[in-house]
Amino acid sequence: MAASDRIAVPAYADRLGLTDRGFVVIGAGNGMGRQTAHALAQQGARVLCVDIDPERAETVADEVGGLAHQADATVAADMAGVAERARADLGRVHGLADVVGMARYSRLVDMPEEDWDWCHTMVVRHAFLSVRHIGPLLVAGGGGTMVFVASISGVSSAPFHGAYGAAKAGLISLVRTAAVELKEAEVRVNAVTPGNTATPRIAAAQGRPAEELATGRLADHGSVTDIASAILFFCSDLSRHITGQNLAVDGGDLAKFPHDLGSAPPLPAGAAMGEGGR
Repeated sequence: MAASDRIAVPAYADRLGLTDRGFVVIGAGNGMGRQTAHALAQQGARVLCVDIDPERAETVADEVGGLAHQADATVAADMAGVAERARADLGRVHGLADVVGMARYSRLVDMPEEDWDWCHTMVVRHAFLSVRHIGPLLVAGGGGTMVFVASISGVSSAPFHGAYGAAKAGLISLVRTAAVELKEAEVRVNAVTPGNTATPRIAAAQGRPAEELATGRLADHGSVTDIASAILFFCSDLSRHITGQNLAVDGGDLAKFPHDLGSAPPLPAGAAMGEGGR
């Protein structure tokens, strides 16, 4: 039987491989960042594990056989140092995963200006600095991939954490802009957008083990491993023709119908709903 077309069939599993590719993980010390470092290393990548806490950076680097580097991702001089370390010790840099971000909670009408500024620093300033300092390494190497962690709070509303939501929306815009600006250099830029995720910080705040919050059911919290899996996809050649995108890993939260219909449709089967008719 003749084939339906003559397009060669690749070894798709090989497109997931990252053997000997150099990656920088910003915020690698725990949670999503730690899992991302493991995901990349398991596929053969050489990983520079960057964290503000030097002990956490060292611990994760030891776990994955990578390199540790202490830096504050919101400080330009520190990020310049990350770029220099990556250039010196990784050689060609193929990619970046930036998972830094935190929120403070209050109503907008009660929010101190300090909290507004703090959230924008913690959510979007480091992303700009990552593009500014790591982006040129990818360009110089002939291309690569950058992945940032956004949030459904930057796509939907963000009640009681409006500064965080506004900053995450800014991050998503930054990702799209960087994708356009760096396309000709073969640098892909994408975002992963978590919903409720059982990070170590969230689990501690709720007083429950992360494994109890993230059961694998769509109705429950996601796991940090789910986010790392999506980041791995964007870091691999499986996504080689995808850039400027925002992938929600949210158990379907953003797809919800805005009204509560319970478990039954609003009208009997076969009934029609509308204004007027024949």
